[in-house]
Amino acid sequence: MKVAHITSVHSNNDNRIFYKEVTTLSNSGYDVVMIVAGSENKKVKNIDIVGYPKAQSRIKRLFKTSLFDMIKICSKINADIYHFHDPELIFVGLYLKIKGKKVIYDIHENNPASILSKPYLRSKYIKKLLSVSFDIFERTIVKFFDALVTARPDITKRFNHDSIITLRNFPILPDFGRLKKIDIKKTKPSVIFVGGMTEIRGINQLIDAFEDLDAFELWLLGPITEKKLKDRILSGCKNVKYFGIVEAYDVFSYINKADIGIITFLPVPNHLTTLATKPFEYMACGKAMIMSDFDYWQETFGKSSLYVNPLNPKEIAKTISSLLNDKKLLKDMGELNKKLSLEEYNWQKESQKLINLYKKLEK
Repeated sequence: MKVAHITSVHSNNDNRIFYKEVTTLSNSGYDVVMIVAGSENKKVKNIDIVGYPKAQSRIKRLFKTSLFDMIKICSKINADIYHFHDPELIFVGLYLKIKGKKVIYDIHENNPASILSKPYLRSKYIKKLLSVSFDIFERTIVKFFDALVTARPDITKRFNHDSIITLRNFPILPDFGRLKKIDIKKTKPSVIFVGGMTEIRGINQLIDAFEDLDAFELWLLGPITEKKLKDRILSGCKNVKYFGIVEAYDVFSYINKADIGIITFLPVPNHLTTLATKPFEYMACGKAMIMSDFDYWQETFGKSSLYVNPLNPKEIAKTISSLLNDKKLLKDMGELNKKLSLEEYNWQKESQKLINLYKKLEK
């Protein structure tokens, strides 16, 4: 059976799409093609990556890249199942259904809540109107698709569909005995943040917290998408080291060498119930954690982390210092997190849901 995963937004090496879902299906015997806007054509691990140009402006991307060009490529590929990953591809999904194909909509985030956090939408009224309108549209339109895949339980609760699974972004556990050795001169206990860096992810407050933490250092890994923040980090910040963008399989080498994992997203609507990937990667390495004090995160992670107000650098700094100086708590939390990762929070176990869904669609 031929399967096509399609995206007009994500990269060809996206962690969830390529390394987890596409690779899992390929290893399970499916003939998988990944269609990616902005990528070149290539073959990776027996998986064909089919790329095409991405329009630069947002309006052109919505119509040319994410509709007409994508439909043209999909028609040429002629797969049995199409699995799309971006809300802007909904109309492509509908076109493919009309053509008699089986279609899966993979919903990575709470899209109506995400609209409320878009910085390029200045008017709160416009944000609210678009959010409510898209919520009604999305919950109605999904009924035409064969299956839904969501990244978190709170997203799943939004929809009424006969075939829906929650496929959480748990990490692929590596062989820790064969991790790549990294050359880092470590002179202080370190706190690590891994992931895309933006202002709403609390990076400025995190950097501010380390202004007075001379006994410790902050390690940052990942892309910086905002110029102002990028300029601040690259100009050099006190007690902060930036390691750039790291390949997915190498991330564990850095986390393993750090002492604490941290994720202090700001309390914008789409963050309050998000199930970020990084805490689970910290847990896989047996690290203690510090997280934003969102109710959902405290309910989900419990004793696996300490919790702080992400808007308060002084509170963040105080909690970091307290945790790094409490050797027993560091050890106990790390052991708990490692145990949870091995028993439940890993892709090897979570991926069976995806395989079962595809088997069901084959019938």
